Amino acid sequence: MYTYINSCQNNYPGLDRGFNERYRLDENLSQKLGEGIYLANNAQDVLDILNKIVMLAGTLPSGKVRMISGGHCYEDFTFQSQTNNPNGTRYVIDLSNMREIYEESVDDITYVVVEPGASNWLIQQKLHSAYGVALPGGSCYSVCAGGHIAGGGYGLLSRLHGLTVDYLAGVEMIISDGAGGFKLRNFNVVDADRLNLACRGAGAGHFGVITKYYFAKEALPPAPEHALLVTFPVPWSQFINDDQTVNTGEFHCFIQAYFTACKTLAPQGFALGKFTARTSADDVMSIVMQVVYGPNSGHSATLGGIEVAPLLTKAAARAVIDDFRNSLSCWIAASVTSVYRAQPFFLHGHPVSASISLDMIYDLPWIDMTQLLNGSGENQNGKYKSSNIVKNFNQQESAAIAEFLTNTQAENQAPPDADLTQTLIQIDSYGAQINGMDINVTPVKTVVAARGSIMRIQYQTYWKNYEDTMEPTLRETKIVTWFNAGYNNIHSRAQGLVTNNGFPLWGDKYQGCYINYPDRQIGVNSGYKADPGLVYDGDFCELYFGTAVAATLKTIKKNVDPDNFFTFAQSIPVTTPK
Repeated sequence: MYTYINSCQNNYPGLDRGFNERYRLDENLSQKLGEGIYLANNAQDVLDILNKIVMLAGTLPSGKVRMISGGHCYEDFTFQSQTNNPNGTRYVIDLSNMREIYEESVDDITYVVVEPGASNWLIQQKLHSAYGVALPGGSCYSVCAGGHIAGGGYGLLSRLHGLTVDYLAGVEMIISDGAGGFKLRNFNVVDADRLNLACRGAGAGHFGVITKYYFAKEALPPAPEHALLVTFPVPWSQFINDDQTVNTGEFHCFIQAYFTACKTLAPQGFALGKFTARTSADDVMSIVMQVVYGPNSGHSATLGGIEVAPLLTKAAARAVIDDFRNSLSCWIAASVTSVYRAQPFFLHGHPVSASISLDMIYDLPWIDMTQLLNGSGENQNGKYKSSNIVKNFNQQESAAIAEFLTNTQAENQAPPDADLTQTLIQIDSYGAQINGMDINVTPVKTVVAARGSIMRIQYQTYWKNYEDTMEPTLRETKIVTWFNAGYNNIHSRAQGLVTNNGFPLWGDKYQGCYINYPDRQIGVNSGYKADPGLVYDGDFCELYFGTAVAATLKTIKKNVDPDNFFTFAQSIPVTTPK
């Protein structure tokens, strides 16, 4: 039986928001209309909740009902105030109690079922201990399956094994029945409605409520035995001239070399460049690197993609680290001579948030390394943006990045309220097996079109509001406006004089944005509020998914949810956004 929480109850504060403190529900929700939070325990609960909401509301409250599993959505897709927004959330179906992982047989095939409230850490822990397998998902421990998997979740094993959705057989969902009610859509590999396909990369919440993810037990990749980890310090001082201007030429050489090092990195390796803003003379950026090894550190082409031989020994894994370091030796000191060796250091941002020691190589069982790196960071205000990059950084692009991170952009200075100590551009290695799965396959198995990118970039800035913070809304607007403009400047200088050049356009340079790092600056559905600043003049779906996939997803949406009940600011629309 589900639990209903109204806005007058003592446990409403905390349930009324997610990880991003920018967004929360209103407090004036109507108990008479059944507005509030519903904690579901199973699919039948979800059905009962939806039917009760319709009964109490007296109508089909499209756009008022939203879902949550882990609460890590970067935007206001679930917790949306109705202030200045007629499409604000009035009902939340909370799936966090649906967190079981178990086996289920369908048509004589055994599947591992993952419920939407299962966290990344719980999934890896259970799959590792019970089955000796791993899902190449994210590292933030409290992110849950509900949104992460459906959006094409990736992690530190993805260059070896691909994306989570490359292993997803399908889903169970609650969807509209076409007659003003709802029905259970059981998992079926035939996938006549193509919802299994849509849930392999489109993100969650567009078509219904996902209540189960199905993974064929015999088609999950084995967990590697061991992992090495090292964090290289990258001092900002080497990119600063004597007159305190930024040496954009030197930074360009460095970031180009980093791109090349990541492109040629062995699939067992994953690098995360945490390029943090410079706020003082002795600031350092960092590159975090993990390499897995052992008899099960390879990839079998029988699972799809490209055959990869394992790195059998620690020495082989260490050689991968040494080769990577050597390719960046002009900017990264050798460990034995590094003045930063063993210095405690905190890794900001996502993914991978942890306290480590610089220039020290950790050697742990892979599952223990996963736990070491699975921090989710603080609950605070945040703004995020993304791009998938195909070609190496050009001179204008790298100069714009350096100027943004040193707050020396000519026409876009950070506002005083921005916290530059918590501002970074994280550039993750990508490609390898991610680009080897679901290519040259007809029909395609996923709706992830970005299969040619070498890096995924995540722009992040965080700030805190305290009890005595003055005008927090105005403060937020200033920070987000500055951050968005910095992003636009980087992409416009990279792409030159083309339409919408402030965004990562699909082509030979970029492959758009990542739906699991949503960003309202690239457009919203009618009736919703975009971010301040320049807004993408086009279809946000196409920027996320590419033209062909966006068209496919809209067709699926029209077929399964023609009344557009399941809608939010960037849900797949029934009609093309304007």
